[in-house]
Amino acid sequence: MSDDSVTVAPDRAKNKDILLYDYSKHLLSLAILGIGGVASLAQSPQGQNIPGSVISMVIGFLAVAGFCALTCTATILRARQGDKPTPPKAWSYSRGAMMFLGMSVGSFLAIWIMELLT
Repeated sequence: MSDDSVTVAPDRAKNKDILLYDYSKHLLSLAILGIGGVASLAQSPQGQNIPGSVISMVIGFLAVAGFCALTCTATILRARQGDKPTPPKAWSYSRGAMMFLGMSVGSFLAIWIMELLT
């Protein structure tokens, strides 16, 4: 037995990739749940007062958010399969997913709350 042990420092770049991959999966789940939530609330008595074009826009933004998140995860997987670094566009896809998710949920909540208060 020897006290000489070799430790390998974790690769920080791969840790960032794993975090981005997990976060993108989380954003995809939120987008899918958001589509279901908007579709459900749109069928309620208060939701029927919201114009269909607004509901369509919100669901479209949620779909784009999900597409961006899915593209981000696919980009990371392709890079990892080829033992290449994750391209910067993966971060852009993640930012796009966050942007569209925020725009859609924020706008729907604002309209929904206005309908509830009137």
